[in-house]
Amino acid sequence: MAVDLKTTPIPRLFFYYFIPLAFSMISLSTYSMIDGMFVGNKLGKDALAAIGVCWPIFPTLIAYELLFGLGAASIASYFLGKDHIKHARLVFSSVFYFVAISIVVISWTLVPFTDHIAKMLGSSNLLLPMVSIYLKVILMGAVFMVLHPLADVFVVNDKRPILAMVAMLVGSLTNVLFNYLLLYVFEVGIHGSAIATVLGHAVGFFVLFSHFLLKKGQLYFVRRFNWASVISSAKSGVPQSVSEFSAAVVMLLFNWMIMHTAGERGVSIYAIIMYNGIVFWTTLLSIGQGIQPIASFSYGAGRLNRVRAAFSFGLKVALCAGVGLYIVFYFFDSYLIRFYVDKTRLLEDFSFLADTKSAMDIYYFGHIFLGVNLFSAIFFQSIQRTKSSFLITICETIVFVVLLLPILSYFYGLKGIWVAYPLSQFLALIVAVFVVRYERQRGTFHKNTLEKNML
Repeated sequence: MAVDLKTTPIPRLFFYYFIPLAFSMISLSTYSMIDGMFVGNKLGKDALAAIGVCWPIFPTLIAYELLFGLGAASIASYFLGKDHIKHARLVFSSVFYFVAISIVVISWTLVPFTDHIAKMLGSSNLLLPMVSIYLKVILMGAVFMVLHPLADVFVVNDKRPILAMVAMLVGSLTNVLFNYLLLYVFEVGIHGSAIATVLGHAVGFFVLFSHFLLKKGQLYFVRRFNWASVISSAKSGVPQSVSEFSAAVVMLLFNWMIMHTAGERGVSIYAIIMYNGIVFWTTLLSIGQGIQPIASFSYGAGRLNRVRAAFSFGLKVALCAGVGLYIVFYFFDSYLIRFYVDKTRLLEDFSFLADTKSAMDIYYFGHIFLGVNLFSAIFFQSIQRTKSSFLITICETIVFVVLLLPILSYFYGLKGIWVAYPLSQFLALIVAVFVVRYERQRGTFHKNTLEKNML
């Protein structure tokens, strides 16, 4: 389907990007879900809790990619909108080279310290051996886990969203295959699941890498490096990177609070919440990413009316998606829980299913508000409104959770911990409403501010 970012109607453009993005992001989310399903059924709730303890490492890696990737993609798309193609290639190449080298150095430096990292993440002595070996494998393969989504966002901005979807699907299938082989056939233990995750990302990355090597689009590698491109990309990518890193911090806080309140059993419940919730979260994220190329290009081309239209349309989609997904999860979460714990173990703990469902129903209510918050933050980041994006992001991810979590857990125990998340998202929504109101009156949406906000 041929599209023109200057003239094609916003809804048609959105679904052109969103549909393959949603498929690819949901496929990406299955990496963690498949790990949980295989590990939970094969190795039990303690192994599931061990991976739950490791969860903060994943948003930390994504945060590093987003720090450079999403900002660079927005800037590259901006330059493409102004027909400055050489500038776009320089931004892409510089950021790719820097991220590839730096993540190898950082992750391999941390490999010898996995026991210490495991304890920092809140691991108990019972879980420590499993957490440590799982982290070791993930860190050794972190380069692929970072470069895969980095390449994905550039491929999408280079008008190849279908290729991005194919790469995610192929990588996801690779993960499923090797999880089965390593856990059920060769029975190598919990680190087999980590190996499968790394291999899945590696295969997905090389599918995308071919796009740039074979020069299939406007973006490909050039033999130049520019520090200014890296720094500008990092500045632009700060809001979403902070969002993802804050998610890691929040997971860490939840793990600590839950381990102190309910032990390994509570962490197992939280792990299932996060496994299923990642589908919720990635779908909402795809809405923002589906609007991002449209908003960035229109902003670069000076078409403020299309910028406003993109925001209005995307906001409605985000709200409807949040409500719709909550309804689906509310009625089907009991079935989803059974994917992670086999019948024998459920019989050993009769209340585990009911307790997990109750926690999911409370926790996921916050995702209705998250859809609006996440979309608003991504949208303002895509049009270079970094301060507005950052304010929404920091409130949505960490500020209110940090304030509410210790208070509610102290007075209401485990149920208070689950309530802290939706309440914090609601408070962040109030902040987002004020930010949008400001942008309409004095910011980007005001007719006199377009030129002032250009790069």
